[in-house]
Amino acid sequence: MARKSKTDNSNSEKKTGSAAGTAGENVWFSMPGKYDDVVISTRARISRNLADFPFPSKMSADDKARVQSLVYDAFSGAENWRFIDMSQISEPGKQILQDKNILDEECGAAVINYGDESSSCLVNGIDHIKVSSFVSGLDCEKAMEKVYKTDEFLQEKLQFAASIDFGYLTSQIKDCGTGLKFSVRVFLPSIVLSGQFESIVSLVHSKKMSIKPVFKSEQLADFSNCLFDITTTSCAEGTELDQMAGIHSIASVILKKERKIRSNFADNNPTVVLNFFKQSYARAMYSLLLSYEEAVSIISAVKWGLQLKLVKGITETELNGLYYRVKDGHLKYLCDNFAFTFEEDIKASSALQIKRLRTIVIQQAFEGIVNEKPVS
Repeated sequence: MARKSKTDNSNSEKKTGSAAGTAGENVWFSMPGKYDDVVISTRARISRNLADFPFPSKMSADDKARVQSLVYDAFSGAENWRFIDMSQISEPGKQILQDKNILDEECGAAVINYGDESSSCLVNGIDHIKVSSFVSGLDCEKAMEKVYKTDEFLQEKLQFAASIDFGYLTSQIKDCGTGLKFSVRVFLPSIVLSGQFESIVSLVHSKKMSIKPVFKSEQLADFSNCLFDITTTSCAEGTELDQMAGIHSIASVILKKERKIRSNFADNNPTVVLNFFKQSYARAMYSLLLSYEEAVSIISAVKWGLQLKLVKGITETELNGLYYRVKDGHLKYLCDNFAFTFEEDIKASSALQIKRLRTIVIQQAFEGIVNEKPVS
């Protein structure tokens, strides 16, 4: 992590851009991925429990400490892995882990691969161990390979609870079996705005999977409404390869439908489409304070504009990474570790500083955008 800057920041926007750029350049979400116009990311995760210990909800403090120690020893000496005792980490530190989707439940410790931060292991959460791996775009096979590489490494040193009848034993019934679950985050503005989203919900549910909005705004034209997580719900149906093939198939059908509707929607509603983009772009460039949900809506509208060839000067990869770069935890870290010059009425409020910094980061990211289809 960067050390606190002691330089005079008379130009806060210039310093903001350099600081924001140093964090996240080599992490997984800043990398290009397959079909990343529609699929933002793929996650695979496996749940495991150690033999001869009760589940975390039934463990004593001594049991939890013992499990944590065993996992620490298993990872000890492994390249690029860092063990974090959650009782020793600050609330801003936890927020950063949450923003990166590493920390998604209460746990005793986390082990993070600091190569590209795409893999992590939570200890003493719902289960003793939950290993997760992310990749950009749609790549279930790669995500699964990453979690099982960690699983095989741990199995050399730890004995996991399992049975012939039920497979790996977990605290949640639906996680027994392989212990493997997949999740893909998709961007579906054309499907949503054309009124065809319910057909997608029916399709996903027919395959015994779930689809949930990442955000939920009351305004239909708010593009934060267009991000969804599609998730497998059971680890007991079929093999790992069956489960992988199932969600990959669903995601492939949905991305093809999004692309088809996108093209038709743009051809039939050129003025409406251009208006969506122009409103969001103007909101970004002329705002002073933006909430995270507002930022997501703006980034998503520009992403759609890029896909419809309304604009150039920015890439899908840059926009997908921007979803993470403007989260509260990352921006709070920048505010705490770099010296910025904020307006007088902003200086006294940490929340306002984050909103101000978020706005500047977005404006700098959008500086190179050129409108390809100006209104005649």
